[in-house]
Amino acid sequence: MNKKREKEFFSVKILLILLISLCITGCGSISDGEYAASVTLTGGSGKAGIESPCRVTVTNGKAEADIIWSSPNYDYMIVGGETYHPINTEGNSEFVIPVELDKDMEIQADTTAMSKPHLIDYTLRISIFDDAKEKDEDAEPVPDSVNGEALKTAPEIPGLSYISTDENAFAECFAIHRYEDGYAVISVDDGRNYLIVPEGRTTELKSDNNITIIQKPLNKIYLAASSAMCHFDAVGAVETIALSGTEKEDWYIAAAKEAMEQGTLQYGGKYSAPDYEKMVIDDIDLAIENTMILHVPKVQEKLEKLEIPVFIDRSSYEAKPLGRCEWIKVYGLLTDKETESDEKFQEQEELITSIKDKELSGKTVAIFSVNSNHQIVTRKKNDYFARMVSMAGGTYLFPQEEEDEKANTQTTISMEAFYDYAREADILIYNATITDAPESLNGLADLSELFTDYKAYKSGAVWYTDKSLYQFADKTGTIIDNLYRIISEDKEDTEFFHKLK
Repeated sequence: MNKKREKEFFSVKILLILLISLCITGCGSISDGEYAASVTLTGGSGKAGIESPCRVTVTNGKAEADIIWSSPNYDYMIVGGETYHPINTEGNSEFVIPVELDKDMEIQADTTAMSKPHLIDYTLRISIFDDAKEKDEDAEPVPDSVNGEALKTAPEIPGLSYISTDENAFAECFAIHRYEDGYAVISVDDGRNYLIVPEGRTTELKSDNNITIIQKPLNKIYLAASSAMCHFDAVGAVETIALSGTEKEDWYIAAAKEAMEQGTLQYGGKYSAPDYEKMVIDDIDLAIENTMILHVPKVQEKLEKLEIPVFIDRSSYEAKPLGRCEWIKVYGLLTDKETESDEKFQEQEELITSIKDKELSGKTVAIFSVNSNHQIVTRKKNDYFARMVSMAGGTYLFPQEEEDEKANTQTTISMEAFYDYAREADILIYNATITDAPESLNGLADLSELFTDYKAYKSGAVWYTDKSLYQFADKTGTIIDNLYRIISEDKEDTEFFHKLK
């Protein structure tokens, strides 16, 4: 082969390799991983929106976006001819959908905000930030849980003498390590450690990737992790929160609503777009976030540049219901309300203990709600809600499905599939935290005539949840006690459950 032919052959070979690589990796040469991306939405009335930036996960060259609407009223989306349902049970509607990056995508979303459900056409465009396309070196990956024994191992802190580690009753996602002179470290199962420095004390350490310094007193907190508000309320420390990542109308906790009405607590912007100027003016000394902050690493980086330490709450990762409740001890430590937090947790624990001493009915229970597509939204067998039913002495009925530990605990099934396994349930509980419950049993029958054939419908054993249920992790024992009372005592009205008549 002469040199000219050899050169031509080599060029064609290189071109083929490039074309194959392009097909495998997709345009833009984006590596597998998690990225922050901008979101543009057009269409509809223009009133709805999607939070930007959003999180995009690329796996084997295929991208999925975790998108959050500006409203809680979207019950399903249609993307590429496939139907997708929300992955959350509270707050604004959140979906994980496949996306084509840097392209206009024609999608549909069904909203229940109007007098009747409407399927609305939108155009969605998602673009990973330019610096991320090269390689976002600053983006922090969402960490996995660390080994439980590692969590219990107290970190060595220069200049501090370790004393002991608190024993948790149920929580597995945090540990509190004690040191001399009132210092403490909160270790969390994402590998992060937070050194709590007592008021009047100092440390020569600086915050880095291994440890975050939190200096007391904490009098001006920005709270983006709404699930933690109940703990502040329980220990009487709502006044330490100056800015909220949740708006007033979205709070069910009376103390939070009242503080916002009085102006002592103000809206400080959502987690992905906090009001930095207000935070600086108000001299915020701690930002408490949930794991959504990891999807917008630039925000966390900006807060830390402003010398505002970031604490990431992972209470929702607790497998045991009382484990979530036990996070009150974390906030008791941060607010110098440890006596109060211990007392409140003990009260909830005692409610569960008292149930164990009672005669349990073992009645079967099915949990559900009905979306605008006339499908059933229910919980899988290992869900938080399902575990509470079991602790209350009930037997939770769940849809038959393939086991997937990483799958969301919420699932959507057909009316017929729900009928197949829940028709003989002793008790039905309508989950009103997702969609409003019907006003009566007749209203339930209006959703589907199938309900009139259910054993629980015929006996009048149908309850619905209070919409506030998921904002009260500090009352987990009370919620389980309420469940016991409706399951074993047929109590019509409790704090969190009410009978449908």
